[in-house]
Amino acid sequence: MLKQLYLKSIKFKLIVAIALLHAILMSIFVLDLVNRQQTFLLEESKQATTGIAKTLAANSIPWVLSKDLAGLEEILNTQAQQSNLVFTMITNSKGKILAYYHRTEPTTDVIGKSIEFPAPQPDNDILTFTDSKSALDIAVPIKIESTVIGWARIHMSRANIDKSVQLVTLEGLVYALIAILIGTFFAWRMGRNLTKDINTLVEATHRVRSGERDITLSLKREDELQILSENFQDMLGNLNNKEKELHSEKELLETTLKSIGDGVISTNKDGLITYLNPAAETLTGWSNSQAYGLHIEQVFKIHHETSMEKVANPALLGMEKRKTINLPQHTILIDRHEQKISIEDSGAPIIDKAGNIVGSVLVFHDATEERDLKKRLTWQALHDSLTSLKNRQAFENELDELIERSVHQQTQNHCLLYIDLDQFKIINDTVGHSAGDEQLKQVASILREHVRETDLLARIGGDEFAILLENCSLENALRIAENIRVAVHQHRFLWKDRIFDIGTSIGITQMRGFFNRATAMSQADIACYIAKDSGRNRIHVYNEENQAFSNLDWANRIKRSLEDEKFILYAQKIIPLQNKGNHIYEVLVRLQDGENIITPDQFLPAAERFNLMSDLDLYIVRHAYKWLEEHFTQVDRININISGQSLSNPDFSNKLLAILENYDHLNRKICFEVLETTAITHMSASISFLQRIKTHGCQLALDDFGSGFSSFGWLKTLPVDYVKIDGAFILDILNDPIDAAMVKAIHQISDHMNIETIAEFVENQEVADWLTNMGIDYAQGYHFHKPSPLNTILESSGAVDID
Repeated sequence: MLKQLYLKSIKFKLIVAIALLHAILMSIFVLDLVNRQQTFLLEESKQATTGIAKTLAANSIPWVLSKDLAGLEEILNTQAQQSNLVFTMITNSKGKILAYYHRTEPTTDVIGKSIEFPAPQPDNDILTFTDSKSALDIAVPIKIESTVIGWARIHMSRANIDKSVQLVTLEGLVYALIAILIGTFFAWRMGRNLTKDINTLVEATHRVRSGERDITLSLKREDELQILSENFQDMLGNLNNKEKELHSEKELLETTLKSIGDGVISTNKDGLITYLNPAAETLTGWSNSQAYGLHIEQVFKIHHETSMEKVANPALLGMEKRKTINLPQHTILIDRHEQKISIEDSGAPIIDKAGNIVGSVLVFHDATEERDLKKRLTWQALHDSLTSLKNRQAFENELDELIERSVHQQTQNHCLLYIDLDQFKIINDTVGHSAGDEQLKQVASILREHVRETDLLARIGGDEFAILLENCSLENALRIAENIRVAVHQHRFLWKDRIFDIGTSIGITQMRGFFNRATAMSQADIACYIAKDSGRNRIHVYNEENQAFSNLDWANRIKRSLEDEKFILYAQKIIPLQNKGNHIYEVLVRLQDGENIITPDQFLPAAERFNLMSDLDLYIVRHAYKWLEEHFTQVDRININISGQSLSNPDFSNKLLAILENYDHLNRKICFEVLETTAITHMSASISFLQRIKTHGCQLALDDFGSGFSSFGWLKTLPVDYVKIDGAFILDILNDPIDAAMVKAIHQISDHMNIETIAEFVENQEVADWLTNMGIDYAQGYHFHKPSPLNTILESSGAVDID
């Protein structure tokens, strides 16, 4: 650690900087010196060699003219004293060697041979054979006036120049090293003197940070560090004075500042008001001047909102308990004008340095809107947002209470009506879900007109309603059911100049003595199915023979269809809102019955009732994997639903995991969807099984998110990659601020958890645009695509290879 600090210190950086600067400058100096010396020596060598060659040429003129080879050889021999000479020669004008001298090699074999001359350079009659750092070879013309009669060539070695350059280089490096060492030494001295006082300042700051204030600095310098130390001393003195001045007012000012934005009332230790801020004036109806000196209970009157019992004042209670006291929930403030305002507040004592209570502060705000919102959310949790009827959860709660009461009143008779709209899917498929929603509202209004005030009417499914007739005979139940059937059948639903006839299939079951919710709902459901299967727009009362009939009919029909592979796969596109190019589909199922296609709302309830969902889910998974294997490169992902029965069935789990192992190369493009309520109901089984699915590379989606309880809390537990927002929130998102707030909350929480969101039931572009702007990742609905057979969906989508 000390070594690291030293390497980062100013002293070390100064030494390195100066040493590096000296190294660079001396390196430049040495390089320049060596280069200049080398250039000078080469030029001097060239001039000397040229001079010798010219002298040789001038002395050779008469001997060349007389062709006296012996005389020429004698002239060449006179150059032997040149220490750097390698060889020299005299040639005629055509390059024939007339005389030759070489310091080490024999010369007799060369006489009479010819040499080639290099091309002459412009404005220069000297020919250069070699001009390098190691040698110089030139030829000078032998002239009579302007006529060239021969050439005098001389080759000189430059080895001595290279040795001289090396010597100069070595001397330069030695001087450079000496300069660097001297510079480093002076840098070390400067750094030590500079950093010594800097370290003194640093140590002083550490002492101030630890709380010490009695510090005296005296650097005795005449530079900026002295000014810095003097300023530091002045700042320390100012700090010490300010701390003493602010200490007495600290707690009062902090408490007052924190209360900005809410109503604030402060009192003395006797509970007499000393201050009201503007927000408190507005909420209490008292001005600051009017309330000053009054007891706080005269101004701040609080009661329980239902019992109207007086509530203890938290400011007075806080002083008594010497701690912060919060108001109980459901508290209202009665202002000076006797108006009631829902509030939330807290009271805290003000305690001085000596530990004495000197007063209290009360902070409160108007909670009317918050409580109204909570009431609306509570209402929404138990009501259907579309029809305003009670929802399935509220209906089942009421049914459970009735069952509990019936244990002590076994003589009373109750009836349960299960109502299913006939041909409701035709309206959804032909004119869209908006029309279907409007029809459901109108049917709900009709049902309200034909039930008693004591009866419970609820929407328990897409187009399914239930009526709980407490203390009602079977005869009265049949009369009510018939009135409903006739009224609905006579109603004409008008949508954009189109008229639709609707009907109802109604099942009735009697409840008396000992019975349970599951049995009652199942019997009414079976009776409704029999009414529908008998021709629709009918009423059927459950009896013991119905169970056997229904089991034999639907159970055998579903099993037979699985064996004969009459279930066919459909799919609906899931559209990415934040990017483009993805090919994602949710796999759906239909039953092929000759020319007719039976929708899931008709056979899925039966499959669930007779515990056949696991077989059906495995059928869908196998066929979906087979299709994906054939179209692997054309699809990004397919979503496959898993039912609650399958999720809790160990045999299904083992078979599904076997499929995942056999098709391991396909798993990365598979996403399994599980209903939120199913996953939570089967929590322990869900987490274990879903984790095993994830280990095989598959992804997971939580379907109909928001419809259950404590939804956000389960997100931390369930290993999901996607959240499919319940379509009930999407349908009226542009008009219902509660739905919009729920969708925003779901998206924000999911985004923080790196979970992507999918919106269902998108029916128009306006909703799609809103979802896109909100940041929702995907959407599906009739606006984008109506479900179509899986084996033709790629043809309609124009998908291409993506791998």
